[in-house]
Amino acid sequence: MAERLQDEEWPSFEPAPDEEAGAGVDIGNYDETLAFLRCFDTMFIVDDSVHMEPYWRDVGSLLETLSTICAKYDPDGIDIYFLNHRPKSLFPSRSVRKSGYRGIGGPEAKKNSKTASSIFANVRPGGKCNLGARLTKILEWYCGKLRAGEENAALNLIVITAGVFEDDVKTPLVNVAKMLDELSMPEHQVGIQLFQIGRPNASVQQTFEYLDDELHKETRTRDIIDTTTWSGEPGSLSAGDLLKVILGAVVKELDKRKPAVPLEDATRVKRVEDDD
Repeated sequence: MAERLQDEEWPSFEPAPDEEAGAGVDIGNYDETLAFLRCFDTMFIVDDSVHMEPYWRDVGSLLETLSTICAKYDPDGIDIYFLNHRPKSLFPSRSVRKSGYRGIGGPEAKKNSKTASSIFANVRPGGKCNLGARLTKILEWYCGKLRAGEENAALNLIVITAGVFEDDVKTPLVNVAKMLDELSMPEHQVGIQLFQIGRPNASVQQTFEYLDDELHKETRTRDIIDTTTWSGEPGSLSAGDLLKVILGAVVKELDKRKPAVPLEDATRVKRVEDDD
């Protein structure tokens, strides 16, 4: 279980004085709720550590389903990052934005013909689950642009993982929440969905519950994290489950829904294009 932080370690900030995240969205209307994705830059981080090997085929199907829906509502396409895999053209000096695949399903896809399926087909699980390091790089890039006024698209970050974290995941999550509070950004400016895939594990489940329900209370920051678990049984997500996974971190009414997802059957905004 994640170690608790002491109250004195973090200063207290009041959440941004706006409506609850996603207020006004009719979550009973599937199409209307998904249309809220137009306000976001949607990114995926896929855990490709050795812990994902037993579920890799399911992960591919899941990524294809989720990315296809999200890309439909993101005019610039969605971005896909892996924990360990990097594009073959990547040089060490390239920025974090070059360490993943950008514009999938959007205008850039017409240039490079990349799809989530074709990208995933060339990735094999292996190595450690250093999610904290990956989150740090991506969130530092995004927050730097946000602080400089060079980014106005909200960020919807969906992480597909087995949840066997091998580095510090808490610090980057707390740091971004703290910065958003300091800048009085809207409640939905950044949302992070941790979608745990795999066999039930009490320790992993405790950690996910802590990150979802307790971390923001202990650090007195806004709640930017939602978690969902999947039993790994063959099947497809229902419409309600899809909404929970895709928008649960940025629509609080969806965040309140039950975190377990059993499967039954197998206004456009400007996005920054700078690479640094």
